[in-house]
Amino acid sequence: MPPKGKAKGKGDSAAAKAMMAAAAPGQQQRPKKPPPPPACFSPDDLAKFKALYKEFDEDNVDKVPIGAIPTMLRKLGFNPKGAEIKELFRLFLEDDLVDTVEYHEWLFMIEAKMNWGDDFEIVVTKAFAALGHDDETTGKVDFELLREELMKWGEPLSEIEFADWIKLAIKDKTYNPEDGTFDYCKFVDNMNAKDERYIQEPINFFKLDQKTLAAMAMKKAQEEKEEQERKEAEKKAREEAKRLRMIAEGLLPPD
Repeated sequence: MPPKGKAKGKGDSAAAKAMMAAAAPGQQQRPKKPPPPPACFSPDDLAKFKALYKEFDEDNVDKVPIGAIPTMLRKLGFNPKGAEIKELFRLFLEDDLVDTVEYHEWLFMIEAKMNWGDDFEIVVTKAFAALGHDDETTGKVDFELLREELMKWGEPLSEIEFADWIKLAIKDKTYNPEDGTFDYCKFVDNMNAKDERYIQEPINFFKLDQKTLAAMAMKKAQEEKEEQERKEAEKKAREEAKRLRMIAEGLLPPD
């Protein structure tokens, strides 16, 4: 019979290995504790975000499909662009193979989108209004007039590209061939809704992108500002000349 001490030691070693083997899977499967929500959110905010999250958690598994995130953000009043959606997934999801979003990841996506803001869409919309001379901001411009402007800016559109654009604009009902008007507000909405197709630029339709439109808007705004300053300077010069003439004629006392 082998010594008891030796047998006991051998048995302990086997038991320890068995316990370690049994514990290892449990350690790997142990769920990670989700981080606390962003401090910027109030209890009311969290309640609203949770209710919206549950609305899309159809299986009640505390996960929503990754494809629902753009729609969920829009329901909160945001205007997520394709590039922004891609960046949110890169920042807050574990890898490219994940197809669901957990609640804490959803909260951090909201916080990031809040920090990024939505101002650029306003710039683009104003650019369309400026290009199409929609001074009263009706949301519609003359399509041919817009076409002439787009042929001059950035990387100009070719005739073939513009012909294709007209076809799709008719299909999207942003161009009305009967009266020749183009609904640029609806166009912006349509382009922003195409999150997967238009990833490289938030609004990217045959070389018509936000950078080009923003440049158009800023240049036109600068031109308008310079024109207004020129008119004001001419008005002051005329008023000063009139004043000096009246002084010379004795109609006004000298300074």
